[in-house]
Amino acid sequence: METKILIVEDEAIVAKNIEKHLNSAGYSVVGYAATAEESIKKALKEKPDLVLMDVKLKGATDGIEAANKIRETLHLPVIFLTSCTDDDTFQRAKLTDPFGYLIKPFDIKDLKRSVEMALFRNKTNNKLLENQRLYEIAVEAGKTGVWEYWINEKKYFSDKNLKALYGFTDYELSDNLDDWSKLVHEDDREEMSDKFENFLKNSEKEFRLEHRINKKDGSFGWVIDRGVLFQPDGEKPLRLIGTTTDITDKKKSELALIKSEERFRNIFENSATGMAILEPNGLLSKTNRVFREMIGYDEDELTKMNFRDITHPGDLEKSVQVQGALLSKEKADGKLVEKRYLNKNGEIIWALTSVSLLRDFEGKPHYFIAQVQNITARKKSEQQLVKYAEELNTLNASKDKFFSIISHDLRSPFNALLGITEYISQSYNELSPAEIRDSIANIYTSSQKLYNLISNLLEWSRLQTGRFDTDKTSIELVQLIDEVKNLYISIAITKGIKIDTDVSRDVVVFADRYMIESILRNLISNAIKFTDTGGKVKIEVSTMSKFAQVSVSDNGVGISKENISSLFKIDEQYRTDGTANEKGTGLGLILCKEFIENNNGTISVESVEGKGSSFIITIPLHRV
Repeated sequence: METKILIVEDEAIVAKNIEKHLNSAGYSVVGYAATAEESIKKALKEKPDLVLMDVKLKGATDGIEAANKIRETLHLPVIFLTSCTDDDTFQRAKLTDPFGYLIKPFDIKDLKRSVEMALFRNKTNNKLLENQRLYEIAVEAGKTGVWEYWINEKKYFSDKNLKALYGFTDYELSDNLDDWSKLVHEDDREEMSDKFENFLKNSEKEFRLEHRINKKDGSFGWVIDRGVLFQPDGEKPLRLIGTTTDITDKKKSELALIKSEERFRNIFENSATGMAILEPNGLLSKTNRVFREMIGYDEDELTKMNFRDITHPGDLEKSVQVQGALLSKEKADGKLVEKRYLNKNGEIIWALTSVSLLRDFEGKPHYFIAQVQNITARKKSEQQLVKYAEELNTLNASKDKFFSIISHDLRSPFNALLGITEYISQSYNELSPAEIRDSIANIYTSSQKLYNLISNLLEWSRLQTGRFDTDKTSIELVQLIDEVKNLYISIAITKGIKIDTDVSRDVVVFADRYMIESILRNLISNAIKFTDTGGKVKIEVSTMSKFAQVSVSDNGVGISKENISSLFKIDEQYRTDGTANEKGTGLGLILCKEFIENNNGTISVESVEGKGSSFIITIPLHRV
């Protein structure tokens, strides 16, 4: 872009000559003016980069006055071209801050150099002005004031921004240091004085202090003072130059953050709920007292652990899925999960865990916060309630079956007895001795069945109500088996069934004799009952670990897979007649199960329909 120059000269020939030389140097002349008024108008219209001004012009106003108005209005650089050599004219011209003063006649080279230097100086000045303007904007926007302290004179100078920071106008504060010192908050004055004194005494490079100030309106704020010593040529410091920046908002934010952190710390530590802060990878960063007591580890131990280390294996996958779900979404609601933890002793702790993920200002995962409520007691209560409900259902089913047995099974023997006795009473005189004998035999058989049924019902009822005491003693098992077996030898012989035994003579168990005897009677009786004529029953005894095992096997009718599961359930009672139409109560095996479990033993069955069955019981051995 060409540099534009306005020539103000009342001699047209001189003006033309100057234009010719300027054009040869690459400059563009935008016009001439012979009077002060004309020069101002042309400058406003053409907006040149430089004005060459003659001092003596046509009219009442000279070039010095014209130059002053152009400088004030357009801030253009002016070079005076004059034949005036007197000092008065020079002093007047100097007040307009000219960029050159050439005496006519002048050398063209001097003119060109003066124009070049004036343009360069003006460009530099404009840059300085722009930088100053930007600095002032930045200082004002940053709530910063500039000050200067003259050490020997104890004078304190400041700009309007610093005064405004204290709430004063530009003319309200003096340059006396004592007046400014009073504006330092009374609680910070001593520290300010000591630090300032040490700074000057030790000739430190930089002064820096955060402190409170008293403002004009009675409020106080926070500022940070920064200053450097101005020490020319290594002499004693003459002045200190610095800035004061308002940091009230920053301090308020810091104090609010401190209060917030303190409030969070109090809530975290004193919460009645367990709380933990975890790294995004699951490492435990911080835990509160309730959480540590719940899990059983101290803080140092937990900070070396991952949440996976204290999670029950059965809930680990679920917990990892929650972690992944929170990490995968920039905005995700907290997750509520019911899970199990393992404490230091390996015990299960049930907890309701609420997990949230906090992110930093860039949206990156910062940390997890977990609130862990111990619900172990509640879970145990729920499980106990479920157990009670199941037991109640079982008892209700048992009660229903009990009444069914009473209404049906107990009625049948009575009906038989009533029928036989009625028949005898009505036909006694017509009956032969043989018929009377048969009727009495039938009465005996029905009474025996009725007695067995009532005995079983009473025993089962006592077991259900907890009124059947278990009296455990040492029992010679083989001896007891022999005693029970001998009770059924005659029945077995009648059916042509052989009873074999494979037992050891030194097996001693610790159990209730009556209950074990009842179990053996039931098992041996059933084996004979459901074995065909010519069949075999085998009784075996062995030991394993802390138990004796008794097996009663037969090669009789066997039991189908469908019916095996019903053998020990009163609500699914399984009953069938023996191979010789022997009748049963259907309660025998149910009592066997109750009796053996009361003695800390077990009962099981292996059977193939049409091939036979094996009933196996285990009984705790006697401890010497």
